Amino acid sequence: VANAIACLITTTVREIKVDSKAPAASPPASLDPSTHSGNMSLDDALGELELEPESGSIREFRPTKGSAMEILRETLATKTFWRFLAVCLITLNVRMIFRHLDATLPKYMMREFGDNVPKGTIYSINPALIIILVPIISAATTTIDPLTMIHFGTYISAASVFFLVASTSVWATICFVSVLSVGEAIWSPRLYDYTMQMCKEGREGTYMALSSAPLFLAKLPVGFMSGYLLQKYCPEEGERHSKMMWLIIGLTTAVSPILLSLCWGYIAKRDGDEEDYLELKINKNTSETKGFLRSPSEFVADSNEVGGLGRRRAAVFASSRSSTNSLNSIT
Repeated sequence: VANAIACLITTTVREIKVDSKAPAASPPASLDPSTHSGNMSLDDALGELELEPESGSIREFRPTKGSAMEILRETLATKTFWRFLAVCLITLNVRMIFRHLDATLPKYMMREFGDNVPKGTIYSINPALIIILVPIISAATTTIDPLTMIHFGTYISAASVFFLVASTSVWATICFVSVLSVGEAIWSPRLYDYTMQMCKEGREGTYMALSSAPLFLAKLPVGFMSGYLLQKYCPEEGERHSKMMWLIIGLTTAVSPILLSLCWGYIAKRDGDEEDYLELKINKNTSETKGFLRSPSEFVADSNEVGGLGRRRAAVFASSRSSTNSLNSIT
């Protein structure tokens, strides 16, 4: 019923997009190259860049179109895409644990605890916690960067496996599924937020498809790995070493959050920032004055110097791509 209602609602809004950006205005007089011979102050420039309130108007959404090769070429040419792809590949290992939840855990429980183990009830803990926790956690962490949530959540998901390394018991299995579900509720939904944050407008479908690819890619190695580990460490008959099996799975899963930490300086960088920060190049005669904002860090430092008003204007300024485009036209 919910899916049917969602489909009906989708048909009414799929072609509508709220236009939250003020119309681009002509460059203010204070930014005219003919009227300046040197650097202008941040406060003066931001004073000229005060934006009009949001109009709230709506317009028809027009996706960016082009041939498959053009879309692929354009996507591969952006550094942001490669950082996004790195995050998707790094999280591949932690996604494998969810396939072990389907392929390895049921046979493990039956072989260790007998055929009467409530494996269905234990497995149902995962969807139950996801349904409850995802709305709560998402609402409570809306101000936190998605990549930070992914980083934190993958550590929790990876740590869950070590309950089964420490103990071969039903309670350890319940703790494993519960903690794994908490980690999933923290990071998995935010991966979609991260995808939308990184993609260029009009290329949402391309990035969404790529973000889902590792989920299917994880199924292939888990199939071979699960069968081999069960046969070697948790056979139907004979001596079992199930803790060793889960240790191998746990160490494999832990690679994802560790790599996120090691590569944080690379994946956390946003190459699109230079489009959202002011870059003025005012030419006069043979001299060239490069804008008063060189990097995001300098942007924050300079905005702090001019106080709350500067910070407010800076926030508005950084969120308006249309104003940036109008300033770039000066060059």
